[in-house]
Amino acid sequence: MRTIIVCFGLLAFLVVGCSGTGEGTRMTSSREILNADEIAKTSALNAYDAVRMRRPEFLAPRTRRLPDATTRSAVRPVVYLNEVYHGDVESLRHILIREIKEIRYLDAEEATLMYGSDHVAGVINVTTKIN
Repeated sequence: MRTIIVCFGLLAFLVVGCSGTGEGTRMTSSREILNADEIAKTSALNAYDAVRMRRPEFLAPRTRRLPDATTRSAVRPVVYLNEVYHGDVESLRHILIREIKEIRYLDAEEATLMYGSDHVAGVINVTTKIN
């Protein structure tokens, strides 16, 4: 009986010890995505207005510490259209609502992994219905 208990204890230890921690995987929150259905419920005519109405936090400046370590600078996300650099957040005004499949915000870490350095405020990636 004691051997069986020890075996089950060892098995439980191995199962727990070898299972994944979930690190390296990230679930996407609905707060990070603005889809076409949600956009259609707004009076917006362009991507900028849709984001301003439904996900204003996408547009918020982020602060970063400058190299001298005493000064902070406010920076805003950059915009990618179908994963190609498009411009600053004002460029969202030129993307019409009827063309949009989804608008997704990537934080600085995700943006850097996907698009390289110099995305300290993140990326607003607009995917069109036909890309």
